[in-house]
Amino acid sequence: MNTPVASIRLIAFRIALGYAAFGVIWILGSDRLAESLFPTPATLSMVQSWKGLFFVGLSTALIFVMGTLFVRALARSERRYRTLFDDSPEALLIYDMDTLSIVASNNSAGRLLGREADGLTELSLVELMAPLTAQAMGHQFPRLRELPHHNVSWRLLHQDGRALDVSVHGQVHEELGRRLCQALLIDVTARLRAETELLRTLDELASANERMRELSHGLSHDLQEPLRQVASFVQLLERRYAENVDPEARQFIFYAVEGVARMKALIADIENFTHQGAVEEQWVEVGNVVQSVLDDLSAAISAAGARIIVAPMPTLRIDPKRLGVVFHILLNNAIKFRRADIPCEITVEARGDGQSWSFRVQDNGIGIPPEFQADVFALFRRLHTRDRFPGNGAGLALARKMVESWNGRIWVETAPEGGAAFTFTMPDHRA
Repeated sequence: MNTPVASIRLIAFRIALGYAAFGVIWILGSDRLAESLFPTPATLSMVQSWKGLFFVGLSTALIFVMGTLFVRALARSERRYRTLFDDSPEALLIYDMDTLSIVASNNSAGRLLGREADGLTELSLVELMAPLTAQAMGHQFPRLRELPHHNVSWRLLHQDGRALDVSVHGQVHEELGRRLCQALLIDVTARLRAETELLRTLDELASANERMRELSHGLSHDLQEPLRQVASFVQLLERRYAENVDPEARQFIFYAVEGVARMKALIADIENFTHQGAVEEQWVEVGNVVQSVLDDLSAAISAAGARIIVAPMPTLRIDPKRLGVVFHILLNNAIKFRRADIPCEITVEARGDGQSWSFRVQDNGIGIPPEFQADVFALFRRLHTRDRFPGNGAGLALARKMVESWNGRIWVETAPEGGAAFTFTMPDHRA
């Protein structure tokens, strides 16, 4: 074990200094006292001899007492540090940086490697390493020897042959001319295995998403043309044989054409939902994004006579296209699901708390019953018939997908005026 060399040297220096001071005071003081008390040379010589013998005896006793106290203090310090080392819950090794021989190890290191702690001191560090790690040591160690501390990863071998991935945190110090390294060993085998499994799962998920996008694109492309042909031929039949077709047949033709149109809209919604292009984040003024959406919806706003109030908006780092999709869906729904008996009013607000921003789109429309507020974000979930409100119920599902793509949340509540209040969040990258 390494001992606090600086403290030991300080104690030894104080003992030597105290002894030297005592010796000087004793020699000078006792000589003058003896000369004044014993003026005759013979008597003075005998007194000097006895004085010297007394000094030797007193010095011997003093050195014995101080040495005993020093050795006991050193033993207590050694036991203290040995206990801390041996009983540490962390796996610790001390090895020679030049020979790679293990100087000391604690019980936790022995348990980690499936060996007795004392038995590790009979081995070289290379004997515990997997072959590839041992080969890499020849390239690593010339650099590690020059560093006061280092963090590396090794693959060590358990006593039963299992490979252990270990993160090593080493601290180098000198002791009696040897460069020793005290290394903390942390078993990261399970963590690396979990990370590998997670990466594999993410790769499989990415491949599945890519196949789904290809499938949706193929379905959209392959089904659109037959649907167009069905609609064209049905309408051609209506025009060519209009005089010979009764009203009931015309109604059947109308249903067929309408069904084809709904099918085309459904296919388009599926493709939009499954397609997710590259993220292009940039600093944008959210107010400009909202205004662009309002310009696109100007015809619907004018037809509905809607009054839209937009509060001051922040500047955030976000993909403007995805943010525009969310605002377009929420504002379009607020206009579509308005009440006929009162003017349509919509407010758009933003609030920040230093960590994230929340955006609220509130209307005074027909609202959403509380029991259905969690279901409206499901794909193709409709609360009204198509003859009352057109659409396929894909908009809010797409909005939720966009919001979750930047790690945000979206939910709906009942507004104070009885309408719907949609809120979605996004992180504030400036935080």
